[in-house]
Amino acid sequence: MVGTIQELQVKKIVKHGAYLGDESILLPTKYLPKDTKINDYIRVFIYTDSSDRIIATTLKPLALYGEFALLSVVDRNNFGVFLDLGIAKDIFMPTKISYKIGTKVFVYIDRDRENRLIARYDIKRYLSSLQNSSLNINDKVLAIPFRETNLGYECVFENKYLGLLYKNEVFGDINLFSQRELYIKKIYKNGKCDLFIPRLDYSDRVLQILIENNGILNLHYDSLPEDILKICSISKKSFKRAITKLVSSKKIIVIPNECIKLNNNL
Repeated sequence: MVGTIQELQVKKIVKHGAYLGDESILLPTKYLPKDTKINDYIRVFIYTDSSDRIIATTLKPLALYGEFALLSVVDRNNFGVFLDLGIAKDIFMPTKISYKIGTKVFVYIDRDRENRLIARYDIKRYLSSLQNSSLNINDKVLAIPFRETNLGYECVFENKYLGLLYKNEVFGDINLFSQRELYIKKIYKNGKCDLFIPRLDYSDRVLQILIENNGILNLHYDSLPEDILKICSISKKSFKRAITKLVSSKKIIVIPNECIKLNNNL
């Protein structure tokens, strides 16, 4: 129950709050809604106080047990750091790393042997294999890129699985810790998987840039990738697909090895 949100019934109201459920969980007076009566149900978050007693709050935490979250360091001691969970009590993360106050850390919300909430930095050990999942190739998933590697960006997706988004398949910025939609590209026998950003139709963007540049761009099929990226902010492959589509619809004309132009004869 600790680390979860529950709908609990008010069993007893006392001077310092209300006892919920089996009367073992206290909701302090400052969180008790006005006009609360015996047998009312209240939606609360369950955690433990500084004396390890189970307690409730109506404050909404930044993450629940079993979830991943980006939390800020607010204090530290010789054994680790304390992170802001959005409630009265901060959550502890054991670590030897000397984080500065204000540093944001991507963590998994766990429980320790004493049933207290605890944050874990080594999140990969809490991720599941896709082997027994119902997910398939080309399925859309919600993912959070959390670590940049030499190959690409490691992502938590569906709050449960680990995937890799390759750098050479990414054009534009990837914001770490920001949730976005990705797609499953490949699932390996060991349950690991690759993710991808779906190809976008950039023909409208290229057309708009052409219009903004008086109907001509000094780009063509054999332009350097860096020149295309500088002017259009897309990859060479995406650019070639875009101008091929525009040529097919007779919206532009390609002058080989020179430029592309708006087709003014339409």
